[in-house]
Amino acid sequence: MSLKSRTIFLAFALLKLSSVQAQQTPPFRENPAYKLALGGVIGTTGIGLTLYQPLGIQFGLEVGAGLMPYNMQIVGTYGDYLTQSTARARLHNAHLMFGWVPFHGTENGFRHLTIQLGAGYLFKAEGTLTTQLRDPQSYGDIELQPEEIGTMYTTINWKEGLAPYVGLGFSDMRIDEHFGFNIALGGYLLSQPSVSVKGTAMLEGNEINQPIIERNLQNYRYLPNLQLGIAYSFNAY
Repeated sequence: MSLKSRTIFLAFALLKLSSVQAQQTPPFRENPAYKLALGGVIGTTGIGLTLYQPLGIQFGLEVGAGLMPYNMQIVGTYGDYLTQSTARARLHNAHLMFGWVPFHGTENGFRHLTIQLGAGYLFKAEGTLTTQLRDPQSYGDIELQPEEIGTMYTTINWKEGLAPYVGLGFSDMRIDEHFGFNIALGGYLLSQPSVSVKGTAMLEGNEINQPIIERNLQNYRYLPNLQLGIAYSFNAY
């Protein structure tokens, strides 16, 4: 065999070997953390719906809305008196998140890891605390019931508008060919809250405490978000 023939044969063999190796290790062509899917979520910021959309193999988009109706009874003290309060919070938002999948090509669970940046639009962010004394109070021979003494209304309000968000998540961890599990941990940065205080009956005049409460709450701007969800993928896995 001539030198030229040997060179052609060697080149052909190397090309064939490269083709076989490429067939054995195909490139990763699918986004591991984002599929076109619609899911329900529940967490510390309430319940909601989210639409997931892949953007290539390494990025994704989440669009959704959430509601947080929260009510709770609280027993506390006001000076030397026991109090009973009803806490009511409403935090409703629409959000848009961009996700980056840094380990999209790995073969382990970290291919589902996402780094999330975005914002929520708060169209209601308010909390109200309604407080009365828990027990009747005696003044000489007169006994007054809590509602006769009065009620304190404390309202905390964050401005409507955009709240930046940053977080981490594990997305589209498969349950079956259509359903995937999602978990996210992050937080919103809220505006500085304003406070309104109003008292009735014998508790009128406590509005003087409003600036003090507002000052104590001025750094309460971080809203943590721990969220779990299940999403239905429109295309089978």
